[in-house]
Amino acid sequence: MDRVKVVRFHQASFTLYSGTMTVGQLLDHGVTTEWDPGLGWELEGQGYQRAPVEAHWKRIGIFLQSEGNPLLPTNALLACRDLEYGTLDFTPVDGDLGYLEVPEERPFFIVDYQHRWRGFRHAIEDLGQTGLRNLSIPVTILADTPIFEEMKQFFLINNKQKRVDTDLALTLMQAMAAEATEDEVANLVGPGNKFRIRATRLVVQIAQMDTSPWAGKIEEPNVPPNPMQIASIKSFVDSLRPIVSVRSPVYGWSDDELVDAILSIWTGVLNLHAEWERNPARYAVQRAIGLFVIHRVARELLIPKMLRTHDRSPASVTDTLSQATRWLDERFWRTGGQVGTYSSGAGQRELANQIINSIP
Repeated sequence: MDRVKVVRFHQASFTLYSGTMTVGQLLDHGVTTEWDPGLGWELEGQGYQRAPVEAHWKRIGIFLQSEGNPLLPTNALLACRDLEYGTLDFTPVDGDLGYLEVPEERPFFIVDYQHRWRGFRHAIEDLGQTGLRNLSIPVTILADTPIFEEMKQFFLINNKQKRVDTDLALTLMQAMAAEATEDEVANLVGPGNKFRIRATRLVVQIAQMDTSPWAGKIEEPNVPPNPMQIASIKSFVDSLRPIVSVRSPVYGWSDDELVDAILSIWTGVLNLHAEWERNPARYAVQRAIGLFVIHRVARELLIPKMLRTHDRSPASVTDTLSQATRWLDERFWRTGGQVGTYSSGAGQRELANQIINSIP
């Protein structure tokens, strides 16, 4: 049994403890919850932290080795998950000053301290700095907060400071959305970006499909690069803005209807040239530039036609776009080729307009 000296206090409806732990206690009890490639797009139970950067925590370990009297004053933010593992015993000494009694097997989930925790472990286990186990570090412990609150704190601490990969932040937002009100999630994404809530929901739904024009082509957050995964979540989400914004003519469609329409559009696009489907990595059509161009064309041309004719089939999309022979030529869209001159935001709008204007 470990004893952790703390002050107990309450914030809103939550119980928190502020105090100190030894590095040895943190190493013995600490665990991280990183994105698990094995779970993939199954967000229930998925970890919410970015993959650790080895060079980062090794630098911390070397710093700890080289400093005779290291100072790391920043708090570790931990969660003991009372709601899942049971309430820890608190032994008072003077009012809310006392000790947490921590059983040997009890995990503390590290919300913010991931790299320093690994740095300490590297310094002690690999660099022989065993004396560091007795070093005291400041900690704040969340006692009875649900995992949703852990994720929200991680999102706020890291995303606002631009230290978390945007793809992971957007995916976390979608995972949190199941337990939050839309106003809470809208506050997280910031002013002017409310469209990202729905767009992320659609992209995650598309990414989970085993058979679609996008199967296996959307990058998972924080996993090693895969040459077949050619579109980032952020690019896909942001490119959907014209389709999911409140001014879109299909804003009132259900998520399933929008997903069906998006997949129909992309099936029709890829049917223009068999090579685009066979060798997607060789072409830019399903990379960021293609996403922004095609979705702008969809908003201005393809979706109005769907509404007018009640025909949402891929064949109708292919038939319409086949008239833009110059701008949807197979070779034009080769990665590193002529399409690259339109990679800026202004260029993407120009290319989309060229496609639209070339179709009667």
